[in-house]
Formats: sequence, structure tokens, C-alpha cells
Amino acid sequence: MRVRYGELSPPETLAREGWCQQARDLWSALRESEREGAPELALRAAARIDPRLRLHSQFGPDGHAWELEATESSAWPLAELVLSEAPSDFGGSLSLGRAPSTLLRALAEVEAAHGVPLSHSSLRAGFTRGHLLELTLGVRGGVGTRIEQIAAEMLVRRVLGDRLFETWVGAVHALPAPRAGALRVLDVHAPRAQLGLEELFATVAAAARGVLAGLPPLPHAERRAAEDWTLLEVEPLAGARGIRKDDLVLASTCTPELLRCFLDGAPCSSRRFSRVGETFVYVSYADAVPSATARVARRAELEARVSKGLEGVGAVTGVGLGVGTTYIDCVLSDLDVGLQRLVLALRQLELPTQAVVHFFDSELADEWLAI
Repeated sequence: MRVRYGELSPPETLAREGWCQQARDLWSALRESEREGAPELALRAAARIDPRLRLHSQFGPDGHAWELEATESSAWPLAELVLSEAPSDFGGSLSLGRAPSTLLRALAEVEAAHGVPLSHSSLRAGFTRGHLLELTLGVRGGVGTRIEQIAAEMLVRRVLGDRLFETWVGAVHALPAPRAGALRVLDVHAPRAQLGLEELFATVAAAARGVLAGLPPLPHAERRAAEDWTLLEVEPLAGARGIRKDDLVLASTCTPELLRCFLDGAPCSSRRFSRVGETFVYVSYADAVPSATARVARRAELEARVSKGLEGVGAVTGVGLGVGTTYIDCVLSDLDVGLQRLVLALRQLELPTQAVVHFFDSELADEWLAI
């Protein structure tokens, strides 16, 4: 359900107000927890808001430091809403998401939580589709249980921190022993195929810097040279209704890796596809025009109008035809201004019904703007 963008419906507004009240109850519980030395009061209050939110407490020289963790990227907007309700005179420090932890501390937390010792594990890392990283831990003495998998994911998340993990990690695997595979090892200068766990953070950080360094230094709105576009034919899902482009048949795009990643249902983040902070969105509208030629002609007209409306703050990056839906992909260098310009341009046109602006980013999967 939306909490950030668009004109909220009455049920959405009511739900948002309920979340805000629960957030205020949470901060009251935090103060009571600190007075009585019982942090479980606050932890239960956070869980009542949404099971995807977890509150963590650490005691430092300045008092308690509270970290609000969203276990799924789609819960980040809700977590931000909860933080926005914190009183200005709140004594403890607050942060959205857990910060990176030292390896020794993360190993201790994982073993305490799951009873799985991972200190002697090896590491392999490689890229998969959409600039995502796939990490494999070779667990010494492991037997391939589900608990080893959970422990490995927890360790990687703790060492990297929530933001880095959610943005760049597509999968974490735990294997009883390291084995060779098709993944390209990131540390190409290393004489061995495996890395040590102490190299986990540095390896992921170097990989992210490498991807960003290979992206164009200018936003799409300022690029003069024509970009290369790729034509993709897609097999629509059975019974597709145009939700998350599941009825897409044909697409043309200058960001093929982003589109493939999105269509695969893999974690998506604009941060992996722009080094200058752009955000990727797409417009969808139900198209009842029976002729494919007429649909293409109307889409071309809309594309031209959208391009003109976004001059200086964004650009069109792709178009697509679905079974009953037409799509226009865009990138915005300034999200708030770009959305205003995009919605204004679309509302000046005679668009069909069910015209909506969606986000490619997984953390904004529940957000949308109706045209």
C-alpha cells in the first residue's frame, strides 16, 4: 500500500494515519523502555506496525542507539514514515537501516542466533543479471541445511549493512564446500578462486565502484549523442494483466539490463544503473485500440510529448507494447520535479483509462501515481 506518492485513496489515507499513530506509540514505548531498562517493549511495538520492520538497540556512551531495519526493500518507505514521527526531543540516536558491522561482531551475532560458526568460511563473488552480485560462502563442515543458508544471509547483511546489501546483493548461497562455477571472480588479480571473509566488504564495495565507474558521467537529459537501443521480444506470462509489465510482448530500450532485471523479478535499484542519482520510472496505460499500427502511432505521439515535457529533468529510455497495455519508460534526474513534469505532460493528453506512473525500484514497488 502506498505511503509516499500519489493522491491517496480514503482506505490508503486511513491506513497511513494508523501507521503514524502506531509510530507515535512506538516512540512512547522507546522512552518507557529506556526508563525501565526493558527494550522488549519497543521491539514488540515495532513488530506490531509491520512484520517487515525490526528495531535494534545498542547502548553506547551517548545512550541508546536505535536502528530501524526493513527486512524487505519494499518496506523502506514505511520505515521512513515511522522515523518521521519520532519526536524532535527524542534522546536516543536513530538511523534507518542497520549500519555495516565488523566481521568479528557479525560472526558472533550469527553464531549466537543460529548456532552456525562461519569464521572459517571461504567467499566467492560474481555478477549476475542487472549488475547484481551473487555471493557464495563455503561453510567448513557444513551439510547444506536451511539454517546454514539463513546464517550466511544474515552474516553478509550484517557486514555490508542494509543499504549496501539491498542495493547490490541479488543472492547469497551457503555450500558445504567451495566449488568452481561460471561466475566471474571479481578479484581477477588473486591467484585463487576463493576469497577470505575479511575481504567481503571490500570486494562488494570495489564491485559497486567498478559498475558505477563504467556508467556514463552525465544524466540522460544532458547526453547529446544518441544512445544505443536494444529491441527485446518477450514471452508474456499466462493470464497477464499488465501488472509489473507481465503482459509485455515487444520492447525497445536503452537500458536493457535494467528492463531484464525488472522482468525477472530480481531486486531493482536505480542506484545500480546511474552514477548521478537518477530514478527510473515507467508509464503504463490500458490500450483498447485494436490495430497494432494505431497503438504504435499513439504511443509515438505520447513519447514525443513526454520527451518534451521532461526536457532538462529527464528523458524517455524505452517503450513497449503488451497484450493490452502500452509502456513508456523514463528516467528522472530530479525525482520530485520530474514526477510533477511527467504527470503534467500526461494529463494534458487524452490518455486512455488506467494510466499510471510506476517505479522500477523494488523499494518503491508499492508506490504509484494515477494520471
